[in-house]
Amino acid sequence: MFRWTILLSLFLSAASAASIQPESQPERQLESQPASQPLQHFIYINHREENGENIRADKALRDPRFGGAQIVYTWRSLEPKLGEYDFSAIRADIAYLDSIGKKLWIQLQEKSFTPRFNVPQYLLDAPIYQGGVLKQSMLSAPERDPNKPVTDDEYGWSAKMWEPAVRARYQQLVRQLGQEFDGKIAGINFSESSIDVGTENADGTTTFPSDFNPKAYIDAIGENMQVLAESFQHSTAMVYLNFLPDEWLPWNDKGHMRGLFAQAKSLNMGVGGPDLMPYRKSHMAQSYAFIKEYPATLVKGMAVQDGNLRQINPKTGKKNTVPDLLDFAQNYLGLDYIFWVEDEPYFTDEVLQQLPTPDTKTN
Repeated sequence: MFRWTILLSLFLSAASAASIQPESQPERQLESQPASQPLQHFIYINHREENGENIRADKALRDPRFGGAQIVYTWRSLEPKLGEYDFSAIRADIAYLDSIGKKLWIQLQEKSFTPRFNVPQYLLDAPIYQGGVLKQSMLSAPERDPNKPVTDDEYGWSAKMWEPAVRARYQQLVRQLGQEFDGKIAGINFSESSIDVGTENADGTTTFPSDFNPKAYIDAIGENMQVLAESFQHSTAMVYLNFLPDEWLPWNDKGHMRGLFAQAKSLNMGVGGPDLMPYRKSHMAQSYAFIKEYPATLVKGMAVQDGNLRQINPKTGKKNTVPDLLDFAQNYLGLDYIFWVEDEPYFTDEVLQQLPTPDTKTN
């Protein structure tokens, strides 16, 4: 989900996004980069109802075109009290998915994109965690319907991962998950790297809150990646990299995005992001450029989330279609996985009607 609005006007007037390349990057190759394995499709389930009723009632999960479910589990639900873990929901979902021949992919969610908290209560209460969370805006999210009026509840919360005490607790959760589920699930990913905090100034700079340090936040992502890769050596460990604070490629290149992708490669991690929107200018020079060049021998996956099929494809000037997404996923980015949200009416009217069967070629 695209959170940053800074310099957006520059993008709209810039040259074609396909030709925008971060400085000092290897020259981009524009030919196809097919994935290293057949494209796999999962259902993306962004919330879990009590006892997983919505998962068991989901008819699309039985469709042979989908290999499983990417399910969001919040930090708050998995560690309801300090050091007390509750993985019963994950165990139940693995058992159910196994019974219908499907696999589980975990999305570990510490950020929220609504006013609710996704972190444990103890982070909010104990002074050592410095408040535990930081408020962020959701007004620039791509899933937001631009035709709807702005409301006063369009914000969310990001865990203060740059605080050592917060980060230590999160990493302990990751290790506990790895001990029990490594090799039993298809994969696991963190929530996205983008965070929309601070005030944009007239000169294009951003004034960040006093309790936020962009470099410390980026370093925390790298440290968490290391722990995730160590904890999941049999299931795919994936990091979602889309946007980073205090950097906007190619004009303001501080090496942060490049460095995290290089680290992911050195850790043999998967990479991906939360929004598959072909040729969207704001994404092309950021994460898409790096995902495209990421080795085909490693895993790449992206989610089609709320609003993605409502977006306009810059190449066609029309609303994105399922064939648009598949072509971009396979022949530009070289993805291995697509995680499809059941965003209506698009999912029923378009995805289920147009997604090819496993033995049908789409390129």
